[in-house]
Amino acid sequence: MTGLRGLCRALLHGPADAETLRGASEFFESTLAKAVQAGTLPSFGNPWSPPVRPNPKEEAGRRIVLLALAPTLLLDGIWLARAARPATAHRLAECQLFELYCRSVGLDEPATSAPLKFRAKLTLAGATLPALDDPTFFHAPNIPDFAWALPAVQLCLFHRPRSYFPELLGWTLAHSLREPDWWDDGDAAETGHCRALARTALEACTDRDEGRVQAGWSLYCLSFTELLQEAAGQLARRLQAREAMASIVQAKRAHALGHHGRVLLAGRSLDEWLAQAGPEPLLDALRDSPYVDRTCAEESRLIRAMDFGGPMFGVFDAAERRVWLDWIEDERRSVGIAATGSAFIPRPNLVNRRPKSGPRSKRALYTALLDAESTSDIPGQATEAIERTLRLTRFFMQLQRGDRRFFPYDETAFHARIEAIYRHEIERYRPLAVPPRIGKDFCRWVILQLAPTILVDGCWLAGIATAAENLDTINRHLLKIYADELGNGRPKRNHPNVYRRLLDDLGIGLPPFASEAFANDPRFLDAAFDLPVYLLAIGQDPRRYFPELLGLNLAIELSGLGAGYMRLIDLLRDHGIDPAIIQLHLSIDNLASGHAARARDAVMIYMDEMERKGGAEVSHQVWRRIWTGYLSLYTAGLSLAWRLRSQLRSRRG
Repeated sequence: MTGLRGLCRALLHGPADAETLRGASEFFESTLAKAVQAGTLPSFGNPWSPPVRPNPKEEAGRRIVLLALAPTLLLDGIWLARAARPATAHRLAECQLFELYCRSVGLDEPATSAPLKFRAKLTLAGATLPALDDPTFFHAPNIPDFAWALPAVQLCLFHRPRSYFPELLGWTLAHSLREPDWWDDGDAAETGHCRALARTALEACTDRDEGRVQAGWSLYCLSFTELLQEAAGQLARRLQAREAMASIVQAKRAHALGHHGRVLLAGRSLDEWLAQAGPEPLLDALRDSPYVDRTCAEESRLIRAMDFGGPMFGVFDAAERRVWLDWIEDERRSVGIAATGSAFIPRPNLVNRRPKSGPRSKRALYTALLDAESTSDIPGQATEAIERTLRLTRFFMQLQRGDRRFFPYDETAFHARIEAIYRHEIERYRPLAVPPRIGKDFCRWVILQLAPTILVDGCWLAGIATAAENLDTINRHLLKIYADELGNGRPKRNHPNVYRRLLDDLGIGLPPFASEAFANDPRFLDAAFDLPVYLLAIGQDPRRYFPELLGLNLAIELSGLGAGYMRLIDLLRDHGIDPAIIQLHLSIDNLASGHAARARDAVMIYMDEMERKGGAEVSHQVWRRIWTGYLSLYTAGLSLAWRLRSQLRSRRG
């Protein structure tokens, strides 16, 4: 598959390799230059409507417009999915943008999702399309080629939210200020809330490049206006059905040849028509044949042949049958339509973002991972770090005892194990009866050593966000956890920011955590970067390591419930240190309905799915990977834990 269709598929589903991203950036920048030359269409920062707004009253016409809008509106909000990266998620602007994304996908209530509502409009209009995660969506002949230009920009911003952050701000503002039309939901309260979030995000960037922000505004306004103009032009010509028909015939003719030697059309067998180079002569012959009833398309012999018992039953799906009907209704005009989509040809001579030689130390790798925007930016050493941790974990797995020992999965046993882990931790808690032997200075030092990890809290889930339709129940559980870690759009509730306040209270001054100066700070142990590098790396590549990610997430959410966190709260309070960050996790990670419950349920749903799809052997392999991921938390943190204990013993001794 070539052109913008192929580009959009690669950017949404992969592989979005370095060459694909270079080409996407090239397309984005050329489209942006065109928008800048055109000037700002509507007045910047004010509500606006496109000058052309096709609103056909007949069903077939509405389908044409909806299908032209489908790739754009089914991907609504996708450009915001990675706006809140581990390096930036603590800032107000990114918090507001991520909240906009969560509202777009209907994180708390899928029924409110704009893309899912648009999918319902398509269905009600009889404009059937495959799901976004179905590769045939990008081949759909009833989606015109011009419809893929705007989604290509959306998906480029999805992969490059930091590189094009000013443009993303302007794009988002223009999107939120576009007046709703008949193809939108039209909820006034929701529109107002989203506009407020977009404005707040813009205002929070006090050092923004106004020219680039306005370029982003112009880009959205021009792109959406051109999309509607193309749809209106297509609507006027009413030729989409013929174009779609030609694609269907072309796609199926190789397998139809040999089955229609006795079917005559205009004195020739249908096999002879199918053997011709193009489908146009066949369509012209069908148009004037007895097989087509233009007065009532449903009564056409051609359509009845697709019904149960007919010679073409099962050959065409519901969407293709709908295209046949549209073609019959519209066939009085039979002039072909030229594709207007741009050809996408990546230019390999563009500079690659990814450095040829990756970082050599964990400290440098920490900074490089924070700088990464997309999977192709990840240094090779990051994957090596993941694999090294997993190899070591698999070795240690056979040595584990008690609650960490491996066990065969079944739902009852798994649920019982999680409850046992939780109950054991609760029962071993004892309040402080005597002054703690651990001093305040040591607590302060440990808080410093944990900063590289807690300042990227939630990063292992940073790659989960995607298009609303592609968020199944499992991913919605994980995305909800990630949104909570980021504060659900409120910087004061952002977990890393809670930790920053603790560092400030203790007078621990640190350079900006995404800087090389932070990673090279001599006050940190080298081991302080082992765990956060592992978490950052696996969060950048969730598809490859999804079972391990599920297990890791479960271990993280369970790790502090019970005695561990409760004793730590007592200790910090005894020294007059604010335990807010610990209390926050103790409450929000709860096993009743909090993060631990969501993590547990995500594993159970995934295992049930693997059992149904792959059987016992596959589910056993997947379960071993999940439990490896569960234990990997302790492996990745082993070196730091050993150093902390060693330091404590030396201070006591």
